Amino acid sequence: MTKVTASFRNHTVSVGLDVHKRSWNASIYLNEQYVRNIHQPASAAALYQYLQNNYPGAYYKCAYECGKFGYWIQRQLSSLGIECIAINPADIPSTHKDEVYKTDSRDARGIGIALVKGQLKPIYVPGEEQEADRHLVRQRKKIWRDLVRCKNRIKGFLDYKGIEVPAQYDNANWSRNFITWLSKLEFEHSSNRVTLDYQLAEMELLRKELLSISNAIRKLMRSKKYNRLYYLLRSVTGIGPLTAASLLTEIGDMKRFRNFYHLNSFIGLLPMEHSSGEKELKGRITVRKHRQLRSDLVECAWTAKRTDPALALYYSEQIKRGKNGKAAIVKVARKLLSRIRYAWLSGEPYQPAIVK
Repeated sequence: MTKVTASFRNHTVSVGLDVHKRSWNASIYLNEQYVRNIHQPASAAALYQYLQNNYPGAYYKCAYECGKFGYWIQRQLSSLGIECIAINPADIPSTHKDEVYKTDSRDARGIGIALVKGQLKPIYVPGEEQEADRHLVRQRKKIWRDLVRCKNRIKGFLDYKGIEVPAQYDNANWSRNFITWLSKLEFEHSSNRVTLDYQLAEMELLRKELLSISNAIRKLMRSKKYNRLYYLLRSVTGIGPLTAASLLTEIGDMKRFRNFYHLNSFIGLLPMEHSSGEKELKGRITVRKHRQLRSDLVECAWTAKRTDPALALYYSEQIKRGKNGKAAIVKVARKLLSRIRYAWLSGEPYQPAIVK
């Protein structure tokens, strides 16, 4: 008896993936028809083999939530010939029932249905080299946060022991003299001295790591790949070396944003809107954002407002119109972002509108 193998040519198999560290739940759709859910190892090769064995000759496409697992799934599936998109979890259509009854199978089916109906918008997947550079810049931020936490623990320890820091040292700048003062503090019990010594040793290690990784980032930014754009961005008032490095590694290609609104939406410097009928209501700044870049640009806006006459004038006008300081500085940050986009796309250094 001759074995007949079915052919799925001219058919599309869509797969919604709910991914975990050790396993994936895959929801299989043939064209627009739901077929089944499968539970499989966390392996792109295993999914490819299943599709090849059960739906030979079909066109395969799949989607998954891009979270802690990043982009390696998208890259491996794409290399196997499966069209794969990574999506923002917030962009998956859902109902109240999906939130009340949440299971891996249900999550996979929700992604699969949205993929079949064309309701999913893929997020930008950076190249592996850009992603590696991005990790380097992000790691510096993590070390800096660790250093801040370490300093706060030291000050908390002193507060707990009732030790008052001298006025000349009681600020955010930890000078060498302050560290020397800390190292010479005397305690009634030796264990307190040992505890503080360990805290100081941890702080010194983090300070060295921060200096080392900052030098590595400077070296990267001066390389041929980034050098021209890096100094173009530095020409924008308020943009420092680390913010320029973050912008380059996080954005990658400015042309992927159709216009300024698209870029601003990615950064998150626009207000939320709830308009209906003849009523138009714009509220607080959007909760959807690129956390690091928005924070950096707002911080840079405070600096730019002090050094750029045009931005200082704009800020004061916003205050006169009744805006509070935080709302006004967000508007300044938005102008700063517009300048960054112009310099990036035009290839010309930014020229201040008003020269002091």
